[in-house]
Amino acid sequence: MSGTALLVAAAVPALLALLGSRLAAGLAAPGDGALYRATVYVLGGAVVLHILLTQLDFARIPWHPLLLVLLGLALYVLAGRFLPRGPERPGLPSDLGWGDGIALFALAVFLLIALTGWITFNDFIFHWGIKGERFHAARGTDYAYLARGWNWVLHPDYPNLLPEIYAVTALLTGRFEMPAMMLQAGAFFALLLAAAREGLRQGGADRFTRQTGLALIALAIGTFGIGYMTAGGADWLLALALTVAVPPLLRPPDRVGDFQIGVIAAFAAAAKMEGVPLAAFLVLVQWARRFLGNTFGERPALGEAVHAALRTGLPAAVVVLPWLGRTIHHHLFLALNSGPFTLSRAPGILAAVLEALQTAAWHGFLWAMFLPPLLLLHRRARPFAIVTTLQLLFYFYVYFTSASADQIRVFVLSNFARLGFQVIPAILVMVLVVWGSGWKAKGRGTVPALSTAPEDPASAQRGVLTTTALL
Repeated sequence: MSGTALLVAAAVPALLALLGSRLAAGLAAPGDGALYRATVYVLGGAVVLHILLTQLDFARIPWHPLLLVLLGLALYVLAGRFLPRGPERPGLPSDLGWGDGIALFALAVFLLIALTGWITFNDFIFHWGIKGERFHAARGTDYAYLARGWNWVLHPDYPNLLPEIYAVTALLTGRFEMPAMMLQAGAFFALLLAAAREGLRQGGADRFTRQTGLALIALAIGTFGIGYMTAGGADWLLALALTVAVPPLLRPPDRVGDFQIGVIAAFAAAAKMEGVPLAAFLVLVQWARRFLGNTFGERPALGEAVHAALRTGLPAAVVVLPWLGRTIHHHLFLALNSGPFTLSRAPGILAAVLEALQTAAWHGFLWAMFLPPLLLLHRRARPFAIVTTLQLLFYFYVYFTSASADQIRVFVLSNFARLGFQVIPAILVMVLVVWGSGWKAKGRGTVPALSTAPEDPASAQRGVLTTTALL
């Protein structure tokens, strides 16, 4: 693959961030750092891209690269003309330390090995990559191809954001090649690290904990990503989504937080089947924080609560409803994905989970999956803990309903380590926040000022004025 094609492929996340930046008035809180804002903008741009491609499919308009560029440019210009501007841009982090260096090292090692194809996830070969290449060749989502009976192995009922990103990358570079797609895996890793760094910062962890925690997360995730050969899979997107959700779940619920959670939920729902319940849990918890009140303030008026519900739930609904309609219309749901709840599988599931917890690539970190129920004891961590605990319960619900008794061990061993990957980066961030922020037991201490302070002090006054204008 030529260097020019690799540069074009590397520009795809940047273009998504540029498109998402037009939503800054809704996606950027005054206290958010520059790297975190860029990460949220990528998610917002990806959601816009997904909705755009869905509309082109409905209109039966082929995905021509020139058309996509022109439509993206038109949306960028129109959004700049009609949407309000966001808060002032913060400066890049000035407190870089040794933990950031280790994180960059882990990212570089992962990316270099991923570009060789040595750690390409098998589902990229048999699932995500095939879809991406097919959509690239067909210039659209090929539902007729997905509906063919022998293509059940492709999981035709899964949401298609990742294959869409692969297809668009191939359209812009001129051909479908693995190195270009592996670049996207490196981008997801980089964004995840940026979100983890921001979660630790906004959580109020001290500098040593922030640097140690970022290094720990980068090494744990990088080691698993390489050892378990995950490059090219969609689990990166769900791990990214939940990690990005940490800062808005830590803050008192506000207008920006509502929209951030809404976009994160939409991104998760567009990424993978497990992302649909994750989106629902994120939206429901944010709704509960609005309607029921929370530790940080009084309940809002009914009108404001309804508006908050729309800001939080509408993006996910715009993603989920077309996917659900097309999947039902083309009969893509697989019978093996549903069945009666069979409690008698519990011993087999437990034995298989205990075996999966020994997965060598995790080096023991997979046990962190079971920490969210403990985080429920901490008030400020509770919204995140509720979301993650519900997600874990959903995973086990699937085990009790999807696999036959004689296949349960193979079923659990085939995916439990990957399911852990979807939640562990964010769990580690929250555990480090609770442990290293210096709060009193169970979160009864004051909220650290760092959770809402911008990275550069000069932007504090501008942030207050911007927030007042948005409200």
